[in-house]
Amino acid sequence: MIALLTGPWGKWIGVAAIAVALFGVGYWKGRADIRADQLKDTIRAIEKRERIDERIQGLDGIALCNELLGGGMHDECQQLRGVEEDTRNPGRRR
Repeated sequence: MIALLTGPWGKWIGVAAIAVALFGVGYWKGRADIRADQLKDTIRAIEKRERIDERIQGLDGIALCNELLGGGMHDECQQLRGVEEDTRNPGRRR
């Protein structure tokens, strides 16, 4: 058995074992890097969503409508003016 490991076949077996080990480590590191990149992308998306949520929560229905239609004042959004006032003061319905 010792003669097999110290002979030419033993050297090839040793080289093959080292190559398999290096491949395994590289594969594991690559997968870990991919997971880290995915986690960073997820964190960026959550932070962006939080900024959007903060901005939207400060808008009333008309301002939100105008924002969703690309900014500016839109006639479609002005039609919400009476509805918006009714939902804010339900006791003052006409």
